[in-house]
Amino acid sequence: MGASTGHHHAPLVAWVTSVVPITRKLDYTDEYGSPATTVRAFYVALGDGQGDAASSMVAPEKRVKGPFAAANLSQFYGNLKEPIRLSGIEQAGPNSFIAHYKYATAKSVCEGQGLVTTVTRNGRNYIESIKALKGC
Repeated sequence: MGASTGHHHAPLVAWVTSVVPITRKLDYTDEYGSPATTVRAFYVALGDGQGDAASSMVAPEKRVKGPFAAANLSQFYGNLKEPIRLSGIEQAGPNSFIAHYKYATAKSVCEGQGLVTTVTRNGRNYIESIKALKGC
């Protein structure tokens, strides 16, 4: 509606009819000291092809072998045609985040999302799991 009284300090006034919680993108100040800092550092390390640094962000028992082992992370992410780049992080729950990223292999381009679950141990945040949400 148009402003009609002296209490309306703007030319237009809107009425709120409902409030719905949504995930929101975090900025660096929201992330500071939170598990999101670990998520961002993980993806930055992957983008730089540093599997050892990325692996250090993962819960210790998950990085010994398998997809989170330093050598495996370096082998895949270090050989991409276009390095993985994090475009944003949204908080999905107290210890879960949706990471938005993009990378390219020799055969395809991936604009993906991953549900990243974190865990805190001895005051330090680690990545516990990552589930691809868009197939890549």
